[in-house]
Amino acid sequence: MKVHRIALLPVSILVLMLCQNAFGADKKKKVAAPAPVAAATAPTRDAAAAAAANEKAAEEGESVDVSKITEKYWAQGKETELGVVQNRKYTSAGRFELEGFFGTISSDPMLTVHHFGGSLGYHFDQYFSLHAIAWRSIAKGSDALAAFDALNSGTNANTNLPSGFYGLQANYNILYGKASLVGKAIIYVDIFVLGGLGITGTETGNYFTPFLGLGQKIHLNKYMALSLDYRVMRYNETIKYKSPGTLPVTHSVGDVAGDRANTTDVVTLGISFFY
Repeated sequence: MKVHRIALLPVSILVLMLCQNAFGADKKKKVAAPAPVAAATAPTRDAAAAAAANEKAAEEGESVDVSKITEKYWAQGKETELGVVQNRKYTSAGRFELEGFFGTISSDPMLTVHHFGGSLGYHFDQYFSLHAIAWRSIAKGSDALAAFDALNSGTNANTNLPSGFYGLQANYNILYGKASLVGKAIIYVDIFVLGGLGITGTETGNYFTPFLGLGQKIHLNKYMALSLDYRVMRYNETIKYKSPGTLPVTHSVGDVAGDRANTTDVVTLGISFFY
């Protein structure tokens, strides 16, 4: 029995050594597992390098060719270029303006009123100008007056026909721009506020009239422009009877019926000449 135990001892030692070798190899495999992490860091470094290259390219792309910027679409009228509004092509500073116009006046619903006239002004700079303005009014009865007369035979409405206006007007440009006209041409536009004082003439007298408004000019060339203006005018007028009667009191034609405030809307279309 002892002989057998001694003979088995070398075998046991050999088996133990083989187990130890196998266990050690397994531990080495587990420790080597983080290797992919190192491999994963490679794309991260590549991404950082790419980002740095992009930033450098962006910085280089910020350089601007000034000569190309100066060739603006709005300044040259070329469809292939784009730019912002440049200095005015048509300036009115230090120039006189002569304008002729016509339009419509809306005040008394019993009347239809048209007018025509003109103005002469001077532009002190590109923004401010002062104008002497005058027009003549042509008034007639409206459809409302005809309906009134049909219902009130022998009685005339107490209307006060305007005959004209003259006064002084100041303009201040608030906006200058360029626009494409159906893609075929570039037009140059001035938009301005206006205000002034004057005298409105009527059948019953002349009345002090302040007014405010808004206007627009479309420059055709260096010497001509189309204009469209809107004014709100207000004055107090005296109304007289146009038919005799007994209500509210006995009165004759031409007697004073009372006073009223008249707010008038005036729209004019004109053409201006600069020199």
